Amino acid sequence: MTHQGTNEFAGAAVIVVGGHLGSGPAVVSAFVAQDAKVAVGVLTHGSSASLAGKDPLPGSCTIAGDLTNGDAIARFLDDCEAQIGPATVLVMIAPPVRTAPVLDIPEAEFRRVIDAELLGPMLCLREAGRRMAGRGYGRLISFSSMSGKTGVHPHVAPYAAAKGGLITFSRSLAAELAPTGVTVNVIATALFDVQVAAMTDTSQILKGIPVGRVGKSREAAHAAMFLASQDAGYVTGETLNLSGGRFMD
Repeated sequence: MTHQGTNEFAGAAVIVVGGHLGSGPAVVSAFVAQDAKVAVGVLTHGSSASLAGKDPLPGSCTIAGDLTNGDAIARFLDDCEAQIGPATVLVMIAPPVRTAPVLDIPEAEFRRVIDAELLGPMLCLREAGRRMAGRGYGRLISFSSMSGKTGVHPHVAPYAAAKGGLITFSRSLAAELAPTGVTVNVIATALFDVQVAAMTDTSQILKGIPVGRVGKSREAAHAAMFLASQDAGYVTGETLNLSGGRFMD
């Protein structure tokens, strides 16, 4: 990718997998505002399948995606790149988490979550990384959760395990792809505005956040924009905390 005036993202091909979820619309909007060509992947399986017929986010195109196996992932990326060109940025957005006490979660639910939240994203990042490495440039970014980094949140054990695995996988992938010009990073979020609507009481959580408020989706979007930029070329294998100071390392 080369700078085009002061806007390096003008004309850049960006894939946002799960762009209708969580902070995804803000991420899509941020890239669209920079004149990027954005393909939003809507998964046709699992808890996100209900979004398959959703209208495209403004300025983007919607591509149906299946992350259940490598061949389907290759077809999905082929479809995206047929619409927007060879991708230089891929962002994975995490779907909403289901909660239940770990002792009450059936084995089948553990397997479902690991497949959807770890194996599928791993295979997608790997395939996108393979393509980007062949072109000599790329940015792979995954949204994770502080649950996957700290493990202290109750009732999200399978999700935390999957996201912790994704963080570790991203480090390994980053180390192997670093010489090719492809970076791999993760954004770990705590409580954000898109989650608050589904919560009845956030007062106790807010007491534990030093900045005294929940995160804003536009802040998550701009974090992704930085990691996607050329100026972040010396940042790889990292997990950026977006927690308002709730977690520090």
